[in-house]
Amino acid sequence: MKDFFHSTGFKLLLGVVFVLFGVLLYTASAGGSAISDLLGLVTAPMQKVSTVISNNAAVAAEDATRSREQLIAENQQLRRQIDELHTQLIDYYQLKLENEQFRSVLELKNDNQDFQFVSAAVIGRDPNDVFYTFQIDKGSSAGISVNDPVITNSGVAGWISSVTTSYARVTTILSADTSISALDKVNRQTGVISSNIEFAEQGVIKMGYLPSRDAVQEGDIVVTSGLGGLYPRNLPIGKVLEVFPEESDVTYYATVEPLVDVKTVRDVFVITDFEGQGEVLDDLDAASAGEEE
Repeated sequence: MKDFFHSTGFKLLLGVVFVLFGVLLYTASAGGSAISDLLGLVTAPMQKVSTVISNNAAVAAEDATRSREQLIAENQQLRRQIDELHTQLIDYYQLKLENEQFRSVLELKNDNQDFQFVSAAVIGRDPNDVFYTFQIDKGSSAGISVNDPVITNSGVAGWISSVTTSYARVTTILSADTSISALDKVNRQTGVISSNIEFAEQGVIKMGYLPSRDAVQEGDIVVTSGLGGLYPRNLPIGKVLEVFPEESDVTYYATVEPLVDVKTVRDVFVITDFEGQGEVLDDLDAASAGEEE
């Protein structure tokens, strides 16, 4: 027991008791404000930190709200600018297309002063049609009529088979309904362009009624002859591939590769008027008169 009173633990305990006793005496003489002051001394730094954090959080929230509104406004402005650019881009491509079409018309017009053209764009295709019929965005209001020839810069694409006020249907050169009086530009041999399902599947057409195997040669260019009054003269049709004998006749025919790919064509010209259009009898009479001479 005597050792306990001399130990370090007892001395520490005694020191704590004296401190507590001193605090009690101080608070008894100073009143309850001393405790408040003591607590204030401890909590003041914490309150200051809390206030700073709260203020910073309020500022951050205000900045976040302002930044969000700014971002929304900027996004809306950018969307308007993008829409304007899209409109300008569409107008640019439209003007570019029209300029190309006008340039092509002028080139064709220079070579064919008697032609009257209407430029048109392909707006639809029949996926089930083996002859690749398509629709264009011009009709009778633009002066287009049934049987008008349809061409491109490369040559004959087909003819107008039906027409409404605002659009028309084009039967292509691959169709079994197509018949064109043709001429071999090399040796002046005439024939008739036609087709069927078998030829259409191969992407070729037929030049029939040839008198011999040597009437035309591979690589010869075939053009419209002008006979019949449906097509003007010298429109390019295609290139001769091979010559074969007809199975049930003494004549021959040549397979011809069209110069126009009607499967992918996008822009065409419709010839609404040309010199000699519809003059079927006059052409036949002239041909007969030429043979008699």
